[in-house]
Formats: sequence, structure tokens, C-alpha cells
Amino acid sequence: MPEIPAKVLFEELFVTNRDKVYRFAYKLTSDAERAEEITQQCFVRLWENMEKVQPGQDIFPLLFVYVKNIVIDETRKLYREKKNLGELTLHKKEVRDEDSAENTLLYKELRKEIQQLVARLPEQRRNIYLMSRDEGRSHKEIADQLSLSPMTVRNHLQLAMQFIRRELTAR
Repeated sequence: MPEIPAKVLFEELFVTNRDKVYRFAYKLTSDAERAEEITQQCFVRLWENMEKVQPGQDIFPLLFVYVKNIVIDETRKLYREKKNLGELTLHKKEVRDEDSAENTLLYKELRKEIQQLVARLPEQRRNIYLMSRDEGRSHKEIADQLSLSPMTVRNHLQLAMQFIRRELTAR
């Protein structure tokens, strides 16, 4: 009996089994597109192992195993990806929470340092700084309240800011 070329045998097996493989893959996945992809992968595996196939052999049990293994592999991969994504999301939230707590702590420490530096300013400069930064008053409002020119208020604020910046960078 003459040997059938692998390509001819494969085409015959493909035509004979393609619909059964697709239906089985669809039954497992309930997704037409995935079933089509699995069918393709299944026949690629078959082609890669054609040297093991004998003419007249019932190949469907082997294709059944291929389909089942492909679905299991994909499901495991999807599970791992979802698990990793969940862990990554949780990690990001933890990092954000840690960063937020750390930023809050740093802000409080910086605020405390600035308050200590402001306390060291000369009295009039300190009052002008506090009226501007803590009370949100304009240069004109501060000038009117303290009977100063707006330019004097501006100069005191500039000097206060220079002092604070210089002291903070020196630490």
C-alpha cells in the first residue's frame, strides 16, 4: 500500500474533523471566536505531530485531548493574568495609601518647620507674613490695617520668604 503524503493526510483529517473540533471547543468556551482560534491551534498541533499519525487512524481522540489542553492552558493563563492584575491593583492602592500617609506626614513636618521659622522673624515681618499666608489678605488690606504702604508690605513678604527658603535649604 503506497504511503500517503503528510499534506494529503492532514487535509483529509482537517476536512473530516474540523467541524467536530469546533463544536467541542465552542461547547467548552461558549465563545465562537475563541472556539475558532482553539480549532486553529488544535490543527497546528496536529500538523506538528503528523509523523505520529497513521492513515486510517481515528484521530478525533487526539484532537479532543488537544482541544481540552488548549482550553485548560488558556484558562490557567487567564486566571494568572487576572490574579496578577488584582495583586498589582491592590499593590498600587497600598502604595498610594502609603504615599498619601507619607505625604501627609511630610507636609505636617514641613508646616511645623515653617511655623518655627516664622516665629523667628521680626515681629512686624511675622505679622505681615501671617496676615498674608494664613489669613489670605492682600497687600493692600495688610497695608491699610498696619498703616504701611503696599510696597513695604511686599518687601517684608519677600524678605520673610527669602529667610524661610534659605533656612529650609540649609537643613
